[in-house]
Amino acid sequence: MLRQFLETKHLRRIDEDDLTVIGTQDGQMYVRLPTGALVVLDAKTINRPAGILLPLDEHWTVRLEALKSLHAQLTNRKRSVSPLTMQQRRRILLALRTLDARRDSASYQQIARHLFGAEAVSREHWKTRSLKAQIIRLSAHGTHLTNKGYRLLLLGRGPTKQNKRRK
Repeated sequence: MLRQFLETKHLRRIDEDDLTVIGTQDGQMYVRLPTGALVVLDAKTINRPAGILLPLDEHWTVRLEALKSLHAQLTNRKRSVSPLTMQQRRRILLALRTLDARRDSASYQQIARHLFGAEAVSREHWKTRSLKAQIIRLSAHGTHLTNKGYRLLLLGRGPTKQNKRRK
């Protein structure tokens, strides 16, 4: 039954292994998508979802935006523009790569060589090099992202410590 649902135009990009059938009741099947959304399917017309259950909690609007994005992806429509700039996405990528390297016991200098090249690192004395300070900031930013920053991103807020909610 799930295979028939997955072969429809609605869910072309979801693998059957990623779905979890929660249960069935009154001719409806409840399926959890990889995003965590709960889809309700009518067993008689399996090729068309009946709806998605969405909790009405403090994050309701954020969940709704995520579902709009999911709908666009599933129906091959154009996605909305990312709230992050290219520079912010690059900084997040570098911060997480830096953090991974630090957790693998790489030195700041080794990380700088890997991210920016040996030539960039060798141009100046390492102890006073601005690149060293940048790697230290990236490491701190990566730590922030993994501790709390990812939640802010999921809530649609900026990825930096300065973007705190105003009272």
